[in-house]
Amino acid sequence: MFCDKAEVKIKAGNGGDGIASFLHEIYKEFGGPDGGDGGKGGDVIFSVDDNLNTLYYFKTHHQLSAENGERGKRKKSHGKNGKDLIVKVPRGTVVMDTKTGKEIVDMSEVNKYIVAYGGEGGYGNAHFVSSVRQTPRVAELGEPGEEFLVTLELKMIADVGLIGLPNVGKSTFLSVVSAAKPKIADYEFTTLVPNLGVIEPGSFESETGFIAADIPGLIEGASKGRGLGDEFLRHIERTKILVHFLDATHEDLRSDYLVIRKELKDYVADLTDKAEIVVINKIDAISPEELKIKMSKAQTVVKSKILTISAAAHKNIPSLIHEIETKLKKTKRSTRSKIEKAKSIKEFTLKDVKGYNLFEIEKQKNYYKITGHKIEKFAVRTDFSDKYAFTRFKDIIKKTGIEKELRRQGAEKGDKIIVAGKEFKL
Repeated sequence: MFCDKAEVKIKAGNGGDGIASFLHEIYKEFGGPDGGDGGKGGDVIFSVDDNLNTLYYFKTHHQLSAENGERGKRKKSHGKNGKDLIVKVPRGTVVMDTKTGKEIVDMSEVNKYIVAYGGEGGYGNAHFVSSVRQTPRVAELGEPGEEFLVTLELKMIADVGLIGLPNVGKSTFLSVVSAAKPKIADYEFTTLVPNLGVIEPGSFESETGFIAADIPGLIEGASKGRGLGDEFLRHIERTKILVHFLDATHEDLRSDYLVIRKELKDYVADLTDKAEIVVINKIDAISPEELKIKMSKAQTVVKSKILTISAAAHKNIPSLIHEIETKLKKTKRSTRSKIEKAKSIKEFTLKDVKGYNLFEIEKQKNYYKITGHKIEKFAVRTDFSDKYAFTRFKDIIKKTGIEKELRRQGAEKGDKIIVAGKEFKL
């Protein structure tokens, strides 16, 4: 069953906890600390499967979780790493963070991508042995894996998008020039899902061949959800050019053309900048004189030359194929130039200047909040209920200058401090 949008919860594996243990074996008087590190949690990895063309799997699988890392073991044995979860998706799937609406990855550009990272395993006490600390009793907790809600959108990858009002002959054209078998009937909305067709080199004098997508018929208000709605307009986003079909048997081709152009413009991503070829189809159903009059009126709003064909009668199709391939060549050259220009510009972000050791302290009504990558990482890995682990954390607070800054801002002994969602008293 076709499905091009789904929402799913992603959960990477948690890192395993490190353990604090000491070697106790006969004939080994000074066994020492032997607690092993916890294993890393598994990642959630999206992988392209070119045999897939729908997101229906995610309609019944709403949560995807990778395996947790195992707890560390005695004798300095490392806990087993959690298995990565490989999630197969169709090429052209866009993964977005549902909460922020930001794009995480476009799976038309990569074959594999780590969407959620598993947590690192915590260190066991064997890790903390040093010349001045012979018997550490400290062990770290594993870090939690990343967890969030994502929205998946499938945007078909095609060179050419066939657009127009319902029942103007797009499906007929695709069935004639390719091996695609879209549903064809003499009533509106026979096409309920986008159809892809491959036009092979040599077919109707094609030189290079291309992929075309038959987009379900649009009507006035489609960009706002009317009719089949804007659910299928997203499939036009990826196409390099549009072939706009008009029906020669309609009375006002000028009005038909403007209706579709308005919907393209009103869509969330303005699609009117795409290269366009306008075609009047079904010319075998009207007289040459009537066609000339209708074509003349339509030309008043169409900037480019209008082509005329009959998909059903196979008339003038080679001319349209040639025009499509010519337009595609120009578009590809223009796109390549824009990409090369974009690559030459370095975009700087906060990550380029933000230090790993930086921290901030924000004074709230009845507590102090500490933020910063390094100190939050330490807090997550510290079991505050363990006196040895907590003592180590307090020592880190002191050595990094955080305690000094807290004092400077007026914090006193016994005041509540919060870091990474955990709280303690100064």
